[in-house]
Amino acid sequence: MIDQYYKNFRVRDYMNNDGLGNQISNNMIDCSLGTNPFIEESMLKRYVHKCGYELNKYPSIQYELLKEELLKFWKDYIYKDITKDNIAFGSGTMGILRNISEFLIQEGTKVLGCAPQFPRFISEVELKRGIYEYYGLEKKNNYKFIVEDFLSKITDKYSLISIENPNNPTGQIIDIKDIEKIVEKAKKHDSNVIVDEAYGDYMSPDNSAITLVGKYDNLMVLRSASKFYGLPNHRIGYMFADSELIKVYNKIALPFPFSDLSASIFINILKNSEELNDTKLKTIEVNEEIYKALRKENYICTNTETPIFTVKTNGKCDLYKKLWENGIIAENCSNFINLDSSYARIRITKDYKRLIKVLSEVLE
Repeated sequence: MIDQYYKNFRVRDYMNNDGLGNQISNNMIDCSLGTNPFIEESMLKRYVHKCGYELNKYPSIQYELLKEELLKFWKDYIYKDITKDNIAFGSGTMGILRNISEFLIQEGTKVLGCAPQFPRFISEVELKRGIYEYYGLEKKNNYKFIVEDFLSKITDKYSLISIENPNNPTGQIIDIKDIEKIVEKAKKHDSNVIVDEAYGDYMSPDNSAITLVGKYDNLMVLRSASKFYGLPNHRIGYMFADSELIKVYNKIALPFPFSDLSASIFINILKNSEELNDTKLKTIEVNEEIYKALRKENYICTNTETPIFTVKTNGKCDLYKKLWENGIIAENCSNFINLDSSYARIRITKDYKRLIKVLSEVLE
């Protein structure tokens, strides 16, 4: 028999399946799921041709080579005693969150988050019958993250704390000094901390919590190849953490979360990551143009470095629906705790002139 709890379980998710099915429409601009809009497919295909992998074998060698490449990529920012033993993989950051929940969340486990945040993480807590509580970003502060307020929430009752940097859906970046304050206080209360940096490649590497791994043994930092690197179809997620946490993680994680081909593509991209620097500059350029065109009160606290931001209307209309009617596929914020349907998350697009035109009209 199936447990009635799971029969009635509701997954919290902001991803719009209808929108995904209609992205091929020439009349719609996709501003939904957050991957890099400025990476050309031809560039990625060049990396595929350089790959080394064997189709008739299980993934193995490329996993180890990817760990080595990640250590090279982060060598100027990590503690000198960080090794391959501090790295683990998963099927995207969502897969890593699922694996972490398997050994850190049980029925009744209290978890502290920051709302709004990635709804799927909340689902993972509830799936394990944990108790999700949160520090709510306040409308009166335009949803700005205030570290002192978050720190005041950390007590002995929380076994796990999870924050995103940059935050999804606002796109705002939290300073690494504030992240360290959170990790440090959590350690005093015997709490583990997840820092989900799915969009982290858009911010400066010295602002990554990976720089703190080795200093704190209660920290797990999640990264993805889906966003900045434009590989959402390959489901590559990686984590830096204390080696003891990694050992436990590897015991419960399913093996082979992505293929050797995917690992090899990512290795080649990391080796040539400077080729993507222009896409960071383009992201800032486009964001600045959008922000200049909108009224300040129409968007909530964010950073120009990140490709996502959240806009709001003054009324209570369904903003997602209005944008859809005007040719823009956005993400409905009604599934984010602390927001509602009068908010929509936008990912910037190549056709940003049209996006600006639509937003200017819809948000009047």
